[in-house]
Amino acid sequence: MVPNNHTNNELLLLKQTAAGDEKAFQLLFISYWDKLYANALHLIKSPETARDLTQEVFIKIWLKREKLSAVLLFEPWLYRVAKNVFIDHLRKQLVLDSLHDIQSIEDNEEQSPQRKLELNELIMQVNSAIASLPAQMQAAFRLSRFHGLTHEQIAQRMNISKVTSQNYIARSLVVIRKYLMQFLTSWTIVFMLLAEKFLK
Repeated sequence: MVPNNHTNNELLLLKQTAAGDEKAFQLLFISYWDKLYANALHLIKSPETARDLTQEVFIKIWLKREKLSAVLLFEPWLYRVAKNVFIDHLRKQLVLDSLHDIQSIEDNEEQSPQRKLELNELIMQVNSAIASLPAQMQAAFRLSRFHGLTHEQIAQRMNISKVTSQNYIARSLVVIRKYLMQFLTSWTIVFMLLAEKFLK
């Protein structure tokens, strides 16, 4: 197959960008920004966060621009970089706020036995992490994440202030995140599944 003009032009832009040509990089940026942003927005659901993540993808590409000289098909390569950025964002931000999503994925009969095993392991570790919290903090966390109560409702239910409720949840997330860091393999699988779920 003879390369078309678009392919030839893009290969030239890649080589120029690899050599540090900012104008060439800007042309790549303009060509792919809208499409990449649309994908990020579909996944993340937040326009501001989607813009930040799209920007982060292009920053990573510029910082590693020397690799572009060996890239023959830019779009698939770009989306591999983007996938890593998006999954990393989900890994850091979404799982602790998506326990119900994790549970629903766990209950999905279409998942393979291996994935179900990994997810069951993660659920057990999440429950263990929650159980390790002090009683009041644990109660506030469960009311927030499992029952969907607001800080005002938690404060009324537990006879504490709204600020105390906010502090309990914030501290709970820190403790649980640290606890789960030792189970990164399971986490990675869950983030991938969450990404698949949000992309549907």
